[in-house]
Amino acid sequence: MKILLNIMMNMNFSVKRLLPFIVSVSFCSALPSQGAASLQTASRETASVSVVRFAADPRIPGEAVTGGVMDAELFARTALIASGASEEEIPLLLEKLHEAYAAAAPQISEGGDAAGRAEKALSLLYENLLSSYSDTQTRVDTAITSGVYNCVSSGILFMYFMKRQGIPVVAVETPLHAFCTVSTGGRNIDVETTNPYGFDPGVKKELSSGSSPRKKYVTVPAKNYANRRNVDDRRIISLIYNNRMSMLQQQKKDYETIGLAVDAVKLQDNSSLSLTTFFQCVYNAAVDCTDKGKDEDGLALVAQAEELFGDSPVYHSYASAAVGNILNRYMKDNDYDGSFAVLEKYRPRLDEGDYRDMYEGTLVNSLNYAVSTQPLTEALALITRNKPALPENEYVKLAAFAYSNAAANIADTGAWLDAAALLERGLQALPDAGVLANQRSIYRRNYAAEVHNRAATLYNSGDRQGALNAVQQGLLQVSDSAVLQNDLKRLQQ
Repeated sequence: MKILLNIMMNMNFSVKRLLPFIVSVSFCSALPSQGAASLQTASRETASVSVVRFAADPRIPGEAVTGGVMDAELFARTALIASGASEEEIPLLLEKLHEAYAAAAPQISEGGDAAGRAEKALSLLYENLLSSYSDTQTRVDTAITSGVYNCVSSGILFMYFMKRQGIPVVAVETPLHAFCTVSTGGRNIDVETTNPYGFDPGVKKELSSGSSPRKKYVTVPAKNYANRRNVDDRRIISLIYNNRMSMLQQQKKDYETIGLAVDAVKLQDNSSLSLTTFFQCVYNAAVDCTDKGKDEDGLALVAQAEELFGDSPVYHSYASAAVGNILNRYMKDNDYDGSFAVLEKYRPRLDEGDYRDMYEGTLVNSLNYAVSTQPLTEALALITRNKPALPENEYVKLAAFAYSNAAANIADTGAWLDAAALLERGLQALPDAGVLANQRSIYRRNYAAEVHNRAATLYNSGDRQGALNAVQQGLLQVSDSAVLQNDLKRLQQ
C-alpha cells in the first residue's frame, strides 16, 4: 500500500500501496485513501530523477531554521514562502497583512488584559481577513487574498496577531487538527481558530444583539483533542507543506511532493518527523514508477534520495518489491543469465535476507528450467555443481524432478519398465524421495495392466497357454503385482 496523505485541517500524510511483490501526515477531515472521486481519472505521472527536486527552496530563512520561536515578520514571511508565494507576491501580501493588523490593533487594545486582547484579536481576524472555511485551504497567501482558510492557515494568522501583540502563543497539533494556545494570567487557554468565537472553547459568550433587547449567546464546544502536542513555529508552518503534498498526491503527482518534503526537512532542521515524511514521499513516487512498469527508475530515485538524505526502512521494502518485479520479467522469458545480472546489480539495495531468498529462488527456477530442457546427465551435473548454494530439501526436490522428468519422457514411449528402472536409480541416489517411489509404482502397475490386457486378449481368443505364458513372463518383471498374481491363479485352475 502507498503512504496516503490524509487531508485534515492540519493535513497529515498517508501511505500508498506497497507494490505487487509485496511499500502519514495529518489534516482536518480525512479524504478517501485513494483520493477524491473527482480526481480518480487524473493521470499519474511517473517520477524521474531528472525532474525531481532534491534542493530546498533557498528562500527559507536561516534564522527560521535555527529558532523554534520566530518574531512576527519572520514568521509571516516564512509562512508565505511555505505557501508557495512568489518573491514578487510576498511584499504585497505582507503589506495587506500589515494593513489588516493595523486596522484591528486599536480595537484589540480595547480588550484590556492579554486574555481579552487575544479574544478580541480572534474576532477581528474574521472581520478583517477570514470569511470562508475550507478543509484543504492551508495556504496563508490564499487566506490573505481570498479569506478562505482552514485550521492551519487561520492558526498561523492568529499567531501572527499574537506575536504583534507580544502575547505568548503556541501551536498545538493533533493527528487530524491544529489550533493554538495562549498563555496569560498563569494559565494556558485553547483557541479554536476556525471559529470567530473559538477563544477558550466551552465558555458561553454573549453576542452583540444590535437593537434587539434580547441577549444572544454562543458556545464553541470544548474538545478533548486526542494525542495533542505543542509544536514550535517551524512545525506549524511545515504543516502548510504537508497539506500541499497531500493535494499533489490527490492529483497523482507524487513526484512533486518530494521537493516540498525537502523544504519541510530544511525548515525543521532535519527533524526525524520531517525526514519520515520525506522518505514516504520518495517511496510513493517510486511506487508510481513501478505502477508504470519502470522499476529501474524507481530504484534510481530511491538511490539518489538515500545518498542525499540517508536510508529508510521503506526504501528496503520498495527495493525488495521492485527488484522482485524485474526478476519476474526476466524469468518469464527464461533469461536466467539476465536474472542473475539484475541481482548482482541491485544487491547493494537489498537486505541480505532478501538477496539470499531472491538468489535461491532464481537459482531453483533456473535449475528447473535446465531439467525441462537438458538431458538427464547434464541436468544432474548442473544441480550437483550448485548443491552448496541450495538448501538440502531444494537439492533433493530438484534432483528428484530431474529423474522424474526423464522417466516421464521414457514412459511416454510406453517403455514402462525402462522408466521404472530409471526411477530405481534415482531412489538409490535419493532414498528419501517418496515422489520417485510413487512414480515407479505407477509405471510398474501400468506394465502389469498392459500384460493383463494382452493375456486377456489371448485367453479370449482361445489361447489359454499363451495367456499363461504372458502372465508368467510379466511376473518375472513385477512379481509383487496383485493383478498378475490373481491372473496366474485363474489360469492355473
